[in-house]
Order: sequence, then C-alpha cells, then structure tokens
Amino acid sequence: MVGRNDPCPCGSGKKYKKCHGKNALGDITTLVSEEIDRIVEGFVKESFHSANYHELENRNHLWQDSLQHAFTDKLIDTIAMETFIYIDRPELWQNYINKQLTVQNRQQVKDILQSWLKPVYLLAKVDSQSPEVIALTDIVTNKSYVMNGTPAKTFSGSWLFGIFMPDARKGENGLTATSSVVFIPDEKENIVQALSLKLQNGYTDSLDLYKTFIQDASVDTTAPKEAKKEAENKVESEAAVTIEASTELAPFTVEVLELVTKYVNGFTLDASEFIETLTSFLESTSVKAKKAETVAAGAVLAGQANGNIPEGGVSKVKDVAAYFGVSASSISKYRDQISEFLAK
Repeated sequence: MVGRNDPCPCGSGKKYKKCHGKNALGDITTLVSEEIDRIVEGFVKESFHSANYHELENRNHLWQDSLQHAFTDKLIDTIAMETFIYIDRPELWQNYINKQLTVQNRQQVKDILQSWLKPVYLLAKVDSQSPEVIALTDIVTNKSYVMNGTPAKTFSGSWLFGIFMPDARKGENGLTATSSVVFIPDEKENIVQALSLKLQNGYTDSLDLYKTFIQDASVDTTAPKEAKKEAENKVESEAAVTIEASTELAPFTVEVLELVTKYVNGFTLDASEFIETLTSFLESTSVKAKKAETVAAGAVLAGQANGNIPEGGVSKVKDVAAYFGVSASSISKYRDQISEFLAK
C-alpha cells in the first residue's frame, strides 16, 4: 500500500495524495489512461535514433512530393511518421511495447498494450456519432466498432480511413484512432471504392494506399497498370495546375486558407465569398503569427460574427480554438483584425 504522503508510484515527484491518490476512491479508468498516455509519449524519446530520423526525413520528402495535391504538409508529415512506425517498420513500436509490458504491474494497462502490438489499416463507414462515441463498420470485414467521439468536431461525411488499434477500454469492439486517420467526404465515394478494392486485394504499400486520394473518378482501379498509371499522371498534372495557380500567394497565406477551407467544407458550409475576402485580407495585411491555425481560428470566429460563415459548425471560442488546436486567448487579436476588415 502507498501512503498518502509517500511519493506517487507514477514517478511525477508529487505526493501520492496530490497525484494519483486523488483517484483512489474508484476512478481507476483515469489512472490507467494517464499511464497509457505517458507510455505513448515516451515512445519517440526511447525508440528513435539518428538512423531512424535520417530514414524518416527521406521518407517525408518522398511523401510530400507524392501527396501534396491531396493533403496539407502537416498531415502528410503525420501520415508518413505513423505509417513508418506502425506499419512499415512495426518492430520499432513492437519492441517498445514489449519492453513496457515487462515493467508493468497493472493488468489493465498490460491488456491495452498487448492489443496495441498490431495496429491495422481500417476503412470504415460512420454509422452514427455523438460527442461521446462514434459507431463504425469496417467496409472490408463488415465488423462493427466504437471509438471515442470528438466534442469539437463532427464528421459530415460517411467514411474514415487510416491506422487504428484495438482498445479494451471501450469494450470488446473498441478502437483507438491514430492521429493520421483521415475523413473522406460524401462526394469522394470513388476514393472509398478504390481503397476498399486495394484492401480486399491485400495491398501492403502504404504510399500506394494514400495515393488513392489523388485519383479522379475517371481512374479505373481495376484497369491494367499501364492504363492506370496514365490516368493517375493525368490527374496529377491537372492538380498541379491548381497548385501552380496559387503559388503567387505567400505560403503562410495558403496554409491559413487551406485550414479555413477545410473547416467550412467539413461542416458543409457555403462560405466561398468569405474565402475570397479572407484572401484579400491576408494579401493586404501584414499578419505576424507563429501558427497558421491561430489566424484560421480567428478568421472563423470573425466570419461567424459577421454572418459571412453560416451557422452549422462550432461557434464557441473555446470550441473553435480546440478544433484548430490552439489556445482560446491567442486568437482574439486576429478575430478583431479580420472583423474590422470585413466591416469596411
């Protein structure tokens, strides 16, 4: 037994009563989740070495060149990283988890870690969702799953694709989604069909799976390789025209616009005029911000306040901040600047 004034066994340096001891009356779930979070956070620090970083850096360059027409730079970095450690070089993750299993005494933590040894790709249909839980069905196996909901976001489409891990904390069919899981809008059903076909046929090339997102509906995934490659090249060259047309804008401006566009599209909001006005603001104003997400969050709040972005998304300051992954206090400056511009 650990005394109330003894050091907490978690290693935080705090007294037990001021750390995990406050959960001793029964909130074992919180204790287990905090331990799992600590283990996950320690993975990169303990498992990556210079050779891994060099290999990952080369991988990032390749994936950025291949997927720039489909995803933001930040998301490509995340996808490249997680496919590397979970799918293409799984021994890095598995060796780390096995090491953690040898030093763990809590059975609940062991059960979760054991199930995480084999992350898998999953293409799933969203059956229902709430801030607490999302119900999914694997399109390939037709098996049903549940995962935690996202209070600050609502998926307006029907599918999710990416790397998932079983999670006993949510029951026998519980799942945990990795950070690289992507949402597929309703109008991109052709992508779902192509991905489903690849997964059913046992595709193991991670980059090839994500290249599916740059395919046009005219690309026939069952066609011979030569014809398929020609069609993909045609789509890539057409997409390049769109990217090239936007290169006149500063990279920071493009990133802000991409973030806001992703937000309005995600909630199916008609805000094309606002995007044009926001472009004018960013081109004519010297915006000094470290993160594009901060400006994007301020832009969304300004657009909502002025009626340029219709209702239907998240509206509270804290929720918009959470959506973009920034602090609520950091976005007021840009909200006010953009509001003044809209009022002119």
